[in-house]
Amino acid sequence: MAFFKKAVNFIIDAIKSTWIYTKLVYIIKRPLLLVLILLVVGLSYNQGRIYYEQYAEEYKRLNSEKKEEADDTSDNLVFKKVDDFLYTLTGSVGDGDCDRISPLMPSDFTLILESPGGNLAEGSCLAAHIKLRNVVTVVRDTPVMNSEGKIIYAPGEVGAELGIDHLKNKVVCASACGLLFLGGDRRYLMGDVWFGIHGPGTPAEFIGKMNPMQAESGAYRTASNLLGLLERLGVEDPEVRKLFVQIPNQTMYWLKPGDFEIKPNLIKLATNYVDFWDLTTATLDPI
Repeated sequence: MAFFKKAVNFIIDAIKSTWIYTKLVYIIKRPLLLVLILLVVGLSYNQGRIYYEQYAEEYKRLNSEKKEEADDTSDNLVFKKVDDFLYTLTGSVGDGDCDRISPLMPSDFTLILESPGGNLAEGSCLAAHIKLRNVVTVVRDTPVMNSEGKIIYAPGEVGAELGIDHLKNKVVCASACGLLFLGGDRRYLMGDVWFGIHGPGTPAEFIGKMNPMQAESGAYRTASNLLGLLERLGVEDPEVRKLFVQIPNQTMYWLKPGDFEIKPNLIKLATNYVDFWDLTTATLDPI
């Protein structure tokens, strides 16, 4: 029992000798100081709780917005089956389109295209997937009807997205859409459709974040990759491939039969022309 009392007294003496005990005694003997400290602690706890709740709410909001942005494909390509072995691919080429659409593609089908273009990387990826399959690509300015006479494709839906007045109700396949078109083994341009070519560009939001050397290096790498892809897609003439790099991104070259005399291999961008600006040809040899 004596040993127990000695142990207790030793612990008490040890506690009393600490800095914390001394300060607590000092504060307790001064009621006003004690009240002030309790107020500060209480207010700090309450303010901290408010900050935490605000942080948690903002964290939840930001993550919710990111998910909504990731799930929002309303402005991206729409891949739709309209009949047996017949599909349409319309709208702008956007982030995630290749991963989303390529698994939906069958091995053998006809694809009607209508797009003002968009994301070059996604368009290149989809073009490669189209090339791996047995696909006929078509750009046409007349509706398609099924065996029952029902219209299953109505053209002229995306021309307005280019912001060019005279193309508002026209059938357009431009920019990255041209790569999708070139992925087809057979490629039809039918009617007065607008097939546009221009070079790649760097989005404005990225330019500000790059130093000049990064921008130059990125441009060379993009151009090199694009030229390699065009060759694999079957564009054999290097002068024609250069058009997809050299034409300024802010402009557009629209394919016209009158230019085939100046640069004959331009005609091989399609294998079939059906009343394309008054031009109709037999099937050309694959390029």
